[in-house]
Amino acid sequence: MTNDININDTVRSFDFHNSRDIEGPDACFVEGIVEGFKEVEGCTRFEIKVTREVFRGEERQVEEGERVFPPLNGTPTNMGRITDGVVKVEKPNPANRIADMDVSNLTDEQIEVIRQLTLRAEDGFDKRASLADNDDVKNIANSHAEACMRLLGRLREEKETRTEAA
Repeated sequence: MTNDININDTVRSFDFHNSRDIEGPDACFVEGIVEGFKEVEGCTRFEIKVTREVFRGEERQVEEGERVFPPLNGTPTNMGRITDGVVKVEKPNPANRIADMDVSNLTDEQIEVIRQLTLRAEDGFDKRASLADNDDVKNIANSHAEACMRLLGRLREEKETRTEAA
């Protein structure tokens, strides 16, 4: 059995195997942070600190410190199914929206200003990653630095395209 969900991952645990709705009347799930793995009732389970709960499509108030213990994905059930109800919730990197912006409509001066700002931002994210004392901060900083590098490459390509056309 393989499991790509680790401690500190943000996950969504669905209540029913036949519904993965996240909106509407069939939406039933909790979201939270995996804090560990625990042996409960003879099987290994996720220990999830709940941050959000939805039942029948309606948000519910989360109790402080509330935990749930769904079976580890891949655990056989007594009904003959294999559990797979816990999925990672990927949080989008807001830096990607900037890194993927259209640069073709910018003036040469605007491209240069954005290039200078992006160089400084990328340097700052690299420094933040190298000084980070936890993996979450380091991963976010590295992700932002990668988005900066992607934007710098796109700015360089746009500048080269304009030079070739001239």
